[in-house]
Amino acid sequence: MNVDRQWDEPVILEADERVLRVQSTRDALLCLKNHWRSAGPARQAAMSDCEAALMGDGSPDAALEAFLEAANEAGFRVSRWPREDA
Repeated sequence: MNVDRQWDEPVILEADERVLRVQSTRDALLCLKNHWRSAGPARQAAMSDCEAALMGDGSPDAALEAFLEAANEAGFRVSRWPREDA
């Protein structure tokens, strides 16, 4: 069972000339797999937490926190903006 949830506020990652907008647990997992700058331990933990949340075995809030830690580890500048449709 895949359970995705939009986050209350999107996460904006900036690095060099790249800007990524991540709005959900599924977005985070795809970003970690396809757009990540390093393969550190926080990335691995975030991928595990995102996969668990998508399978219904983990918390989307825990996945978000792990994703933010991985973003900091990878050297992204992290911003949170309120959703436009909120």
